[in-house]
Amino acid sequence: MKHIIIILAFTFGCTDLISQSHLPPAPNWNGKSSELLAQTNSKWITPFEQSNGLRSASIAEMRNWFGRLKQEFSQVNELVIGQTANETPIWAYVFSQDKEFAFSMQRSNKPLIIFQAGIHSGEIDGLNAGMMLFRDLCTGPLKSLASKVDVLFIPAINIDGLMRLSDKNRINQRGPEMQGWRSNSLNQNLNRDYSKLDSYEIKSVVELIDALHPELYVDIHVTDGADYQYDITYGFQDDHAYSPNISRWLATKLRTNADRKLSKLGHIPGDLVFLKDEKDPRQGNQLYTFGARFSHGYGDARHLPTVLVENHSLKPFKQRVLGTRVLMEAMLEAVSQELDALRNAIKSDENNRQTNIPVAWEIPTVAKDSIIFKAIKSTSKYSDAAGGNVTSWNGEKVDVMIPLLQQNQPKSFINRPNYYCIPANRLEIKERIKSHGIKHRLLENDSLIEVELLQAKNFKLQGSTTNQGRTRMTAEFEPIVKKVRFLRGSMLVSTDQPFGTLACILLDPNSPDSFFQWGFLGDIAERTEYFEAYAMAPLADEMMKNNAKLKSEFDAKCASDEAFRNDQDARLRWWYEHSEWSDENWMLYPIGKFKN
Repeated sequence: MKHIIIILAFTFGCTDLISQSHLPPAPNWNGKSSELLAQTNSKWITPFEQSNGLRSASIAEMRNWFGRLKQEFSQVNELVIGQTANETPIWAYVFSQDKEFAFSMQRSNKPLIIFQAGIHSGEIDGLNAGMMLFRDLCTGPLKSLASKVDVLFIPAINIDGLMRLSDKNRINQRGPEMQGWRSNSLNQNLNRDYSKLDSYEIKSVVELIDALHPELYVDIHVTDGADYQYDITYGFQDDHAYSPNISRWLATKLRTNADRKLSKLGHIPGDLVFLKDEKDPRQGNQLYTFGARFSHGYGDARHLPTVLVENHSLKPFKQRVLGTRVLMEAMLEAVSQELDALRNAIKSDENNRQTNIPVAWEIPTVAKDSIIFKAIKSTSKYSDAAGGNVTSWNGEKVDVMIPLLQQNQPKSFINRPNYYCIPANRLEIKERIKSHGIKHRLLENDSLIEVELLQAKNFKLQGSTTNQGRTRMTAEFEPIVKKVRFLRGSMLVSTDQPFGTLACILLDPNSPDSFFQWGFLGDIAERTEYFEAYAMAPLADEMMKNNAKLKSEFDAKCASDEAFRNDQDARLRWWYEHSEWSDENWMLYPIGKFKN
């Protein structure tokens, strides 16, 4: 995406806004959180602060700054949590007064919060806010918090995307001067990868989460979309999904504290904003239920308190970074003050064993609530390029009452078995189950197990192009109960565990975030053995004479399907598939499930 920097105001005492003439008017802002900025002579001033809020720290500046901080403060340590496809290290920074954690990653009794920035590395507010947070934890302003919490900070999980710097990467975003690219070096959108774990980056984060079991995971973004007054929006799954107790804690404890603190310091916090019609906010605000491919949908599925932060792209960079810094502090406060309640909520959700697990939701036909939405007045202007009217915003604030459309009504379910059995040869899937931290055991000997398998019908590819580099697929399934020999090394996965719901979401092919629908098992749809007409035709004629039931089914299909009736190959294929010569594994989903 491209944007044009028209005027760069960078003189002492001038405005801190980057003017971009193609964007709606920038708001005037002078919030009290500006007092968090370091003095110009401070030893620990960040590149963001040195530029008066115009510029994000480069990778080299970030590492150099943290290197100096680490040398002076023993509470700080640098880690490499993984590497990218380009073999670039993924850096993280730890703050802890417990040296066992800071230097050997041995969890203390204190709560751990993981802040992650730059999953879309053009959206880099969190990197700069995190630097300010670490400075203030080390040098005094947050001294009371420093003794109560441990923090792990990933400044840019998409580090390769951050290396692709340009001032033309985010057409819809106001600053910073230079921004990274949305996807990684393999063009993967990392915030669509939490279920399938194709990327090195998200695999590294998920394995880190599983090793450390943090009390809170925060994923910091910048959103696109319509213009509105909110500058800091954030959200989490509502309590209709997989972790209702965690959701209620986030709503009543974390949000209450964060909204109060943000408002007090001059910001306008709000829920994640997804307007039904960005041209007309009066149509309503939609609150989606996100799948496990997204960071906070994944956190909900594995009962990890997870917050998705979406700063508003049209607000000045300085305002967004300061708001993020305030939000991070408020989150540390909420976790330290309400730790027992949070841990109890996590345990309650981990102990839940839903029998029928919803995997898709819809918005009820009639909105059940409404909210006052802090909008920006819009008009419709003609565009020669567009060949019609396009919505634009004039900067004028207006509060409107709009419907609140919550996607909280389940529309499809999967049933929870006691066990899944993954064949030994499905190495990709077994490795990902391990990376997710899902408990399992491997068969030590070949075993004959009676399982329910699923026969695929109406197999289809989803969409007209690839999705995340994969070919997504779908099918309808009919259950078949049979005894199957699973070889040594096959994986048994019990669903009677904290991550049992996540296992079901990944392994049941009816789930939109299953390995099947992500295209891991497309081989079941391929035919590898064939028939010749000269061999099949006499065999089919014999079958017609000797099997009245099959002949009746065949005649019915011929009567109802003219294309089939007139297609010799299709007619013989039908008989082949009903013969003893057909491939019994064709269209058979190979992961078995059973109750015993």
